[in-house]
Amino acid sequence: MKKWKYFCDEFKKYLKIQKNLSDKTVINYMSDLHHFRCWLASNYDLRDPLEVTTRHIRGYLVSLYEGGYARSTVARHLSCLRTFYKYLTRINAVSANPLTLVHSPRKARYLPRFLYLDEVVRLLDAVGDGSAIALRDRALLELLYSSGLRVSEVVQLNIGDVDFSLRSLRVKGKGGRERIVPFGNPAAIALNKYLRTARPQLAGSPNPSPGAPFFVNWRGKRLTTRGLYGIIVGYLHKVAPDRNLTPHSLRHTFATHLLEGGADLRSVQELLGHARMSSTQIYTHITGERIKAVYERAHPRAKEHGKGG
Repeated sequence: MKKWKYFCDEFKKYLKIQKNLSDKTVINYMSDLHHFRCWLASNYDLRDPLEVTTRHIRGYLVSLYEGGYARSTVARHLSCLRTFYKYLTRINAVSANPLTLVHSPRKARYLPRFLYLDEVVRLLDAVGDGSAIALRDRALLELLYSSGLRVSEVVQLNIGDVDFSLRSLRVKGKGGRERIVPFGNPAAIALNKYLRTARPQLAGSPNPSPGAPFFVNWRGKRLTTRGLYGIIVGYLHKVAPDRNLTPHSLRHTFATHLLEGGADLRSVQELLGHARMSSTQIYTHITGERIKAVYERAHPRAKEHGKGG
């Protein structure tokens, strides 16, 4: 067990210092590695990471599938093991990487859910009166649709991250990567009104410092990911109760509407903060499916079968 502890501790340092991964990502890696370690001990009485072979890895993957894990979850566990054994190979702890001949599971293709423009309008109209909470919620919805931010990125925003003169945000994304994201005029109006009128009522402070949270809850504390999720889902349910939409659907909507408006894929990748283009390319499938649906609905001969001759 000493070897596991030693290599896990060193691997954790490697992820933090050299890979520069976020604390949350490192925790997930270590959790997946612990799961594998326990499985090895239980099924093979194997307690040395340096003795793991391809047969052990394949057996582990089979157990995950048989345990009902989704392909995406299996892929995540496998990615963790690939990174771990690549690290062990790099420091010459193992001479042969046991994952070299192990293939990743093919990801199931799915099309992210998004809102149509009329649904976005109804969503924004769903916000109630001019109370402090309503002004905050309007600012949240406008910002999510205007910027495509992740929920985790929105709740991390501080007062100093929002530049009204340039209509832009300084956002810390996955892996601690920072990017500048613009936002539109309707969002600027909603954010400014919330900041001047609603936030002082909620937080009890008319002059917050640059490091203070931008969005706060009814107690004046930083809005949490869970809190924001519940707020947005409540409004989405009013607009489309049968579609199982989430706050991430607004991020998908942002990207889809940009591409439909003529934006190039590379720019959308930068705005979303995707590290890989493959993550952004899913939206080309959305626009393609939508164009096909519009054609079949609108063209008079789209569904007519040609007659011989």
